[in-house]
Amino acid sequence: MTVEFAGAAKAKQLREYFTRHGRIYIVVNATDDDVIVPEHLHGDPALRLVLNVRMPQAIIIKDGVLESKLSFSGNLFHCSIPMQAIWAAYMPEQQIENGILWEDDIPETIRAVVKAVRGMREENNKDEPENNPDTKPLKPEAKEGQGGRRVGHLRVIK
Repeated sequence: MTVEFAGAAKAKQLREYFTRHGRIYIVVNATDDDVIVPEHLHGDPALRLVLNVRMPQAIIIKDGVLESKLSFSGNLFHCSIPMQAIWAAYMPEQQIENGILWEDDIPETIRAVVKAVRGMREENNKDEPENNPDTKPLKPEAKEGQGGRRVGHLRVIK
């Protein structure tokens, strides 16, 4: 029997985060053949699943896999999700930037989308008046740390 230390470390972080917050989303790469979820959800590289300590069924987070009978449209389905397929965890009331991101497990399709969106934002920012030296900004410049570039609170785990 081999022990995958990365999966065990992630499972520990996930258990601690879940215990601390009680209700979280996990983001799963459901394109992996080892991920067992309802068929209509298979193939989604960013499948969000809710875990709640108040669920009547057990949520088992082992070193290599998360298992539970989760409810989908009122029907229970036994799910088995390998740790390497889970690439983020965050609280439903907040944005994903405020949770945990396991960077090495982000699917390439998601990386490509994020890169494209960032590229579009950079292009749009070039056209904004504040970047044009011939115009003045409509609002006073933000002081450092006040309304300037938004900095997320995401913990990146490598």
